[in-house]
Amino acid sequence: MKQAPYRTEEEAGWVKEFLLLPLILDLMERDAQLISSRSAPFKLPELYMAVLRELQSRITQELSRIRQQMRQHGIKVYEQHRTKAGLEARYLCRGYQYEFSMLWGFARAEIDRRITLYLEEVVLK
Repeated sequence: MKQAPYRTEEEAGWVKEFLLLPLILDLMERDAQLISSRSAPFKLPELYMAVLRELQSRITQELSRIRQQMRQHGIKVYEQHRTKAGLEARYLCRGYQYEFSMLWGFARAEIDRRITLYLEEVVLK
């Protein structure tokens, strides 16, 4: 009988994205509330809101795709925490237990990188 393989780098990447994308959505929602409050001195708030909503839509679609891939590959995140040091999670991949952790500095850099990529897609669309 063939044994199920350990998780791949691609699968580990899905877990990382699964944990980071909701953080990006939270960040964007906070910015959207700031823009909507009219207390921020934006000259074109409608334009910024349109860009934010488009980014949120793309990120939500990406998160949905990642969840589907994780389901198909037997990956389940069963515990996640935001600590002072960073982001921590435990998950199963085809019966094997794994842990994931990321310091906030690295998470911030990853979030900035992802937002830049999404912005390039929206602007160059």
